Amino acid sequence: MQKEILIIGAGQCGLATARFLQKKNKDFLILEKYNHIGDNWRKRYHSLRLFTPTTYSSLPDLPLEILQNARPTKDQIADYFERYAHHFELPVALRHEVTSITKSGQVFTVVTSQGTFTADEVVIASGFCERPQFPDWAAHLGVPHIHSMDYKNPISIKGNKVLVVGAGNSAAQIAAELVNHFEVHWSTRRKPKFFPLYLFGKNVLVLADKLGKLDKPISEKKLKRGEPIFRYGDLTTQLKKAKKKKDVVKAEGKTLTFESGEAETYDFILFATGFKPNFDFIQITGLVCKNFFNFFVWYFFYRCFCYFIKCSLFSIKIYKSI
Repeated sequence: MQKEILIIGAGQCGLATARFLQKKNKDFLILEKYNHIGDNWRKRYHSLRLFTPTTYSSLPDLPLEILQNARPTKDQIADYFERYAHHFELPVALRHEVTSITKSGQVFTVVTSQGTFTADEVVIASGFCERPQFPDWAAHLGVPHIHSMDYKNPISIKGNKVLVVGAGNSAAQIAAELVNHFEVHWSTRRKPKFFPLYLFGKNVLVLADKLGKLDKPISEKKLKRGEPIFRYGDLTTQLKKAKKKKDVVKAEGKTLTFESGEAETYDFILFATGFKPNFDFIQITGLVCKNFFNFFVWYFFYRCFCYFIKCSLFSIKIYKSI
């Protein structure tokens, strides 16, 4: 099948890009690997909510219809994405996982799990939460462990003594959720930095937008410092019940040695250690894209996760001129 433009991924950025192209009367098709639009959100842990309120979580031209100041749940976002695609009758080919993109002359060939497509242009909007990242020492573990992408709720955890590894929001939220059910230790490479989600009764991301902060790109320095952990509700109270640990330097079976020199044994490890971008399917000779894509994936994530409405501007595009 030949299309003018192919969009890889039916998440927030893919859908917003599709709506933009639809209004320009472009001939396009979205390729989505899951069975339903929004499944990439449905599979996440049950208690996940966005940090942004409803008014900042909508895609172009169709508001998310829940309470204005509410923070949407992951299932509300998933259902909204599906409704968005149906409302605008966006062309989406489901169960089409892209396995390769090649280029001959001015034509791109995109091979999926169900067929082959050609296009003049390709937009990569597949996100970056597909390949979980683990520390090197995880290879030497002799204890059950999962990544946060496979965590659903406390039933996902086995045993009594659990180590949560990671210094981001997912690690903090999951640790806070587990402390009422297990003995939880929390290992971080750096000291967690907390920041209130609400100031003067307003969501800080709304305040940041009013001050023009959301329109500024993230500096490399800020990326290296890592994300702040947003403080809301009883999060910090719950986290006080978790025993804080330094970074792990070695693992031998059930025993982990920390930077402080302490050694502990655990029944279960949960890694909330982030993701690696995966663009292995782009097989275009001479295309040097590693640093380019790494930069855009992080910038893409920041803008699209926290501020959906402008996400169509930040899809990664492979141009005909490559």
